[in-house]
Amino acid sequence: MPEVDDAPIRSDLIEVCADVSFGASIMVKTVQPKMGVIFKSYEPLTAIRAYAEQTEASGFSGGFWIAEAYHWFRQYGLEARGCFTTLAVVAQATSKIPVGLGITSPYMRHPTIQASEAAAIDELSNGRFIMGIGVGKVGIEYLEYDIEKMSPVTVHHESMDIMRKVFSGQSYDYEGKHFKSSMPAFGRAEKGLRTNIPVYVGATGPFMQKLAGKESDGMLLAGLTSPSFVKYALSNMKDGAASVGRTLPDDFAVGGVILCACSRDGAKARNATRSYTGTYIVNKIRNIKNDVILAGSGLPDSAWDPFRKAIAEGTQDNVTHLVTDEMMRRFTVISGTPEECLEIVQDLVDAGLNLPLLEVVGKSEQDNLDTIRLMGKEVLPNLKPGPAVTA
Repeated sequence: MPEVDDAPIRSDLIEVCADVSFGASIMVKTVQPKMGVIFKSYEPLTAIRAYAEQTEASGFSGGFWIAEAYHWFRQYGLEARGCFTTLAVVAQATSKIPVGLGITSPYMRHPTIQASEAAAIDELSNGRFIMGIGVGKVGIEYLEYDIEKMSPVTVHHESMDIMRKVFSGQSYDYEGKHFKSSMPAFGRAEKGLRTNIPVYVGATGPFMQKLAGKESDGMLLAGLTSPSFVKYALSNMKDGAASVGRTLPDDFAVGGVILCACSRDGAKARNATRSYTGTYIVNKIRNIKNDVILAGSGLPDSAWDPFRKAIAEGTQDNVTHLVTDEMMRRFTVISGTPEECLEIVQDLVDAGLNLPLLEVVGKSEQDNLDTIRLMGKEVLPNLKPGPAVTA
């Protein structure tokens, strides 16, 4: 049975008094972070249920999230499950915390289909669902899309627009650059269904980060998110909001998927995250091609030459030995003892990440449950507030 964490609930938005020069003081807005847990949909559904139950019992107000996995993961001996079916298991295994999708790709399904799936999970979870969309390059590389012509910003803009029209229940006719849709009205509100399901955007590059600020209900950053990259993304997000005259709330969700393993044995935890860190590095070099993420670590570009060499030689699936403890720490991979993990998470929170999503990657189901328990019991209650989005 999941262990229940009795830590007191802390308010999300706090104002603290900061001393400044000449003895004056000002009120600085801060936000108490919400931490969540995320797994990819290649995990067995029985394990997903156990992880979701433990996440709720451990007091993770940031919720339990699923990232859509693709058959690409078969090369690692993992089998993809449907993300919405997996979310249905999560919705039934929990009753209080948010249920999130972080992320699925709008290239995979027409926005009306995405909206129908989202509406079903929202109904099943009694209004706890958060929809997340992002490019998902690994998943769409096998599809016949010209991503240069179907630019991510336009695709995501149109997808969000159509989904929100579906959620509203109002009749509409829509014709965008890439998607076309029309639908009669339906009284969702009268049926007790939500008409404003939140939509978060997975944003790796500056244009998507600006889109998140312009139109989304939250921004999700990818793995290997360093404090430097968080600040970079926040700057772009705020610029996007400002460009359309939008005022973001202080607690506007800024999330990030962060590899995590926590153990009394710090070396064991670091070894658990090492191979996954290598996979993320390869993905950033080969698929995402975002040098800002790599540079955000503060390591010289030459540090990635061995990984580039492995990709060129076709040995990119065997790079674990290239991942050093320093690389993981620079990328704020959350691995080590509870004390070490608290320090790492706090670095991200201090940079402005108010929704750390722990991608738990232990060697076994029991290791993963232990990580969730330890993070909930010894890290989550000790996190200090970070800057408000408007700070």
